[in-house]
Amino acid sequence: MCTASWVIRPEGLELFFNRDESRSRGKATEPALGRVDGVRYLAPRDPDAGGTWIGVNEYGLSLGLLNAWHVDSDAAGHRSRGLLVRDLLGRRDLAEVRSELVALERYRGFTLVVFSPNETPELFAWDGRELVESRAHAPLSSSSRDAAGALAARAALLAELVERSGAGVPDAPDVPDAPDAPDAPDAKVLAAFHRSHAPARGSLSPCMHREDASTVSSSHVLVTPDAVSFRYAAGPPCRVPFGQALVLERSPAPAGS
Repeated sequence: MCTASWVIRPEGLELFFNRDESRSRGKATEPALGRVDGVRYLAPRDPDAGGTWIGVNEYGLSLGLLNAWHVDSDAAGHRSRGLLVRDLLGRRDLAEVRSELVALERYRGFTLVVFSPNETPELFAWDGRELVESRAHAPLSSSSRDAAGALAARAALLAELVERSGAGVPDAPDVPDAPDAPDAPDAKVLAAFHRSHAPARGSLSPCMHREDASTVSSSHVLVTPDAVSFRYAAGPPCRVPFGQALVLERSPAPAGS
């Protein structure tokens, strides 16, 4: 139960990610500096297993994971998918991530989106039996109740907001301006999308509200040639603004990248 959208920029990106969770699940720890395999990263922490669902490292590699509720992959003795994301934040580029996505039988189904600077966004879909890689297209969405319906509604809303972005899109003063790539949606449009309750406040809206679950946080990752930053809203973005950005200086790209 999550929603992701993004805009690719020269040598970087802006990524927005709403996390939806059961109301019975513990509250995540806000983003902090971590280190895995000698690589620094910024990510929040899940309180139940200690992993994460989103993060960005010093090389500008950004990851986001959505649970695949629509596939039957109840792995016995499973390992938390969030721990996989944490481990992968120690990799430096898409090729290294790809090489690590093996022996996945320990994990329940997921969709992992990978952003590696100067490469197209890639999607890795694991259904408990097979891993399929494809190019990622925004928005991404998951739902434990109606995955197809949620994706269709959210994709239609994003297309509508982008189309009319010059007139009437709600302003998002907490999102900094940045030059857009040609034909790319403005970050303010994406922020408005993630705050939206269209088509109605409920299970299909990007800012999701149900009796048993809701959007519990929103993340904004910004990657530029010089730095990466992470801003976090510790609650539904319809009412909780992003906090102050954590900033990490970019390290040079790995040799051969």
